[in-house]
Amino acid sequence: MTHIAIDGPGGAGKSSVSKLIASRLKFIYVDTGALYRAVGYYMVSKGISPEDAEAVTAALSEVKISLKFTDKQELYLCGEEVGDKIRTPEISMAASAVSAIPAVRAFLLDTQRDIAEKNNVIMDGRDIGTVILPNADLKIFLFASAEARAKRRYDELIAKGSNVTFESVLSEMNERDKNDSTRATAPCIPAEDAILLDNSNLDLEGTADKIIELLEKKKAVNKLERRYKILWKLLAAPVRFLFGVRLKGKENIPAHDRLIVCSNHIGLRDPVLISSVYPRQLRFLAKKELFSVPLLRGIITALGAIRLDRSTADTAALKKAEECITFGQAVTVFPQGHRNPCVPIEETNFKRGAAFLAAHAKCPVLPVYIETKNRKYGLFRRVNIHIGELLPYEKLTENGSGYDLITKQIFNAIIALEKSAEEKGAK
Repeated sequence: MTHIAIDGPGGAGKSSVSKLIASRLKFIYVDTGALYRAVGYYMVSKGISPEDAEAVTAALSEVKISLKFTDKQELYLCGEEVGDKIRTPEISMAASAVSAIPAVRAFLLDTQRDIAEKNNVIMDGRDIGTVILPNADLKIFLFASAEARAKRRYDELIAKGSNVTFESVLSEMNERDKNDSTRATAPCIPAEDAILLDNSNLDLEGTADKIIELLEKKKAVNKLERRYKILWKLLAAPVRFLFGVRLKGKENIPAHDRLIVCSNHIGLRDPVLISSVYPRQLRFLAKKELFSVPLLRGIITALGAIRLDRSTADTAALKKAEECITFGQAVTVFPQGHRNPCVPIEETNFKRGAAFLAAHAKCPVLPVYIETKNRKYGLFRRVNIHIGELLPYEKLTENGSGYDLITKQIFNAIIALEKSAEEKGAK
């Protein structure tokens, strides 16, 4: 089954684009926001304040919600199809209030997951990628400026004959955004591995096109990762044995993969050696000349190498690397730009490509130091791979976003690992 999770603030067009994508891909669309609107509508219709958690919780046993899927999703509340009754500004605010109540979220959670288990689905809401479908094939956090979203909602309400002003819709939008993003239970924030998509300047068709494009690219990434896992299980242990690879600083490897791994560079084996100790796939930038060697081309392609033309400012390679990071992968960069065997790191000049990539992808950097005796490789000769502490994006840019400042921090972090290794080796 394929699952797409679309989260984001109200008015971003989540429901409209989800319906369109479901129609194109023949998926089932689950409007999770409508489920909360139904609960909010029920409470308002019964004179129960949506903010009274105790009263709402007590009334949940009376709420009967069912869905029917034809060419659209039809929602029935206690046997009655509610349609546009749940689409008013008042019910929008009620939905926001009841959705902050843990008992309501638990009440609807099983319904949503049961549908997903049995179908190819696309769901939209506030916490689909974080709670409802944490293992979704594609997670999108769809957003737009408050003004753009308020204009869309205003036009929609006017078309339905509602007597509202743009200013009132914008005010309600801002209030709801604040409530949704700051509440203690399931706040409206992106999942760690979600792709952020700003559709302020995209129409409905353009937004759908972009999400479907992202889905196809994510499927290709997943296919490559599955192939890589097979190779890793077969080859990682023999590589570690033959080259005496030992991992230092395993505890510094983060749980997520949206990052840049930056290492010193002393030999062609570096990507293979680092990959042999890293638990997940590492994409790495490789000079184009390596792709001209038939056997080597097959190996580095299987490892997920990104072709880099060092004779020019290869923006295409950097964009490809940024795309890999966007899809939750880690990219390995050697900031020295070329191999420097037998040369201390501090005596080399770091290129700014890693800094450029970190700044544009807005991701952290993991420093790595490869230690070998006399900086030379050999079969069964010990190679120590030192993993340093993660450099968060916020730390890299705290003194400005200049590439030189970011490069200097990466440079210093790798040198610190080198010095630490030398000190421990001297004892």
